[in-house]
Amino acid sequence: MLHIRLPENLDQEINELDEHIRRYQSGLIPSTELKARRVPFGVYEQRQADTYMVRVRCPGGVITPKQLKAVADLSVKYGQLPLHITTRQEIQLHDVTLSNLVPMMRDLKQFGLSTRGGGGNTVRNVIIQEDAGVDPQEIFDVTPYAMALTERLIDEPDSWTLPRKFKVAFSGSTEDKGLAKVADVGFIATTQGGQRGFIVYVAGGLGAKSDVSKKLFDFIPDSQVYAVVHAVKLLFWKQGNRKNKHAARLRFLWTKLGEEVFIRTFQEYFQLAKDRPPLNLPLIENHAADVPSLIRPSVQDKKDYTLWKKRFVSTQKQPQHVSILVPIEFGFLDHTFTAKLALFLEPFGENTLRFTKNQNMIIRNIHEKYLPAVYQFLLDNQANFNRPAILDTLISCAGASTCQLGLCLSRGAAKAVIDRLQSSSLPLDELADVRIHFSGCPNSCGQHPIADLGFFGKAGRQKGIIFPAYNVVAGARIGKGDRAQLAEVVGEISAKDVPSLIEESLAAFCKAGMTREFWQGNGKETVSRLCETHS
Repeated sequence: MLHIRLPENLDQEINELDEHIRRYQSGLIPSTELKARRVPFGVYEQRQADTYMVRVRCPGGVITPKQLKAVADLSVKYGQLPLHITTRQEIQLHDVTLSNLVPMMRDLKQFGLSTRGGGGNTVRNVIIQEDAGVDPQEIFDVTPYAMALTERLIDEPDSWTLPRKFKVAFSGSTEDKGLAKVADVGFIATTQGGQRGFIVYVAGGLGAKSDVSKKLFDFIPDSQVYAVVHAVKLLFWKQGNRKNKHAARLRFLWTKLGEEVFIRTFQEYFQLAKDRPPLNLPLIENHAADVPSLIRPSVQDKKDYTLWKKRFVSTQKQPQHVSILVPIEFGFLDHTFTAKLALFLEPFGENTLRFTKNQNMIIRNIHEKYLPAVYQFLLDNQANFNRPAILDTLISCAGASTCQLGLCLSRGAAKAVIDRLQSSSLPLDELADVRIHFSGCPNSCGQHPIADLGFFGKAGRQKGIIFPAYNVVAGARIGKGDRAQLAEVVGEISAKDVPSLIEESLAAFCKAGMTREFWQGNGKETVSRLCETHS
């Protein structure tokens, strides 16, 4: 089975949450006491009164077709808005009422799914590169480590009572497509003397005060992954700041203790943790089931089909197998399309889907002979499935539309950008790898610190008038090299001028030769000057 074993005490914890909800509804406990219980279950209040967003854990973005179909069905049964893919490779249900929370959680559990750890001061969803196991350039598949580590961590009581959120990431190569260098604990696959292992980074992360991770080990054998995470988690649990949540992340503990004391204390816990059993890695196979009924001889519009393959189809390291990116604007999934996709993929087997960190989906492990069938399915069921990828890899958080912390309507600004780019003369297909990210406030939910060109909301002021505006950042470097580089603030701009700024910045990028180094060098100066022209 391609899903984790849920904790044995999950039923008991759901029952306890149910009791707290009943007591709150009877006026016996305040909303703050209920919040302390529901948030670790991934339940967040929306702006609309008495409605909640519920986040479902999907380790490494893994979800089976049957599980996806179940979530689609439950979104109809309990929610209203579309499903939503997150930047941590999870899926969210929206507009769930308080009375429906526990019934929904019990239904999810029947399909091996849980919301536990979807929020609060907990071990959050473990992320990996979305093409793990099929990437021709990876050292080895990191998916089994993410699955096994998740299963171990969510079964430990201290994973739910941390000073603040705790995030783990895996990458299969030094390209760091899993964002290991901006995680509380990050692992990058490597080998030494023929033995599998990892380069380890710690104490990074995104937020109001983002920071890159610091290298902890040049190499550990893969048998020590759990020991490393356990030791870091225990250090954080014992010495993290529990009084001020704004200074409670692991990266602040690194600063407080200093590198020498942090590492020495970690080593004390690590030596003890080495005696614990290593992870029990699941066997995950990457191959396609044979579904002869879905073989199609051809497609009607060969030109459109060829363009679609160029945009969204990637060759796997498994011979004659491919992966297909399914673009989802801002990660919003219509439940009807979602259910149909799940049913279409079910005959191919369990290992055919991953959620991506840019809020899209990847269909994987499909023999190339089925590509016409996949294309036809998307053509029949999904609008805008074959437009330039940059329009759907653009990331935006919810912003003020639903988030209580949002300062700006970040999705509205991002939508205006999409419209502007579609009407531009820019070579959009050649810009597929440009990272454009929006956050509605400084909290980095839209991951603006790792953008080539990013924005985070603020209140602009001019002549006593307050208006929606954005700080503009540029120049993140995520990939090869020992140390990542976060984007830097290069200016500010009113919300209405954001589409023009992005179009002009991309035009300058094209003129400069479209190398990523542009954003770390002259590009930052260019974007800064463009901000000034719009001020």
